Amino acid sequence: MPYGGVEVRPTKKGIALRICEWIELLRVVEVINNAYPDLATALPCYMEADHANQMSALECSECYPFVDATSF
Repeated sequence: MPYGGVEVRPTKKGIALRICEWIELLRVVEVINNAYPDLATALPCYMEADHANQMSALECSECYPFVDATSF
């Protein structure tokens, strides 16, 4: 909760989890990874080979979804 606030909401400083919440989050991530093994081994697009140079990275529709790649 922001300082002096009465409503729980995100702040500029991010979020904070209690230890018990962190442990629960880790448990849920493990359950998801077990249920969907493809997600457990997925790589973010910026780690793929097609991001090897600046131009191909700028053409990535995941990194820049609102940019027309032909405008470069």
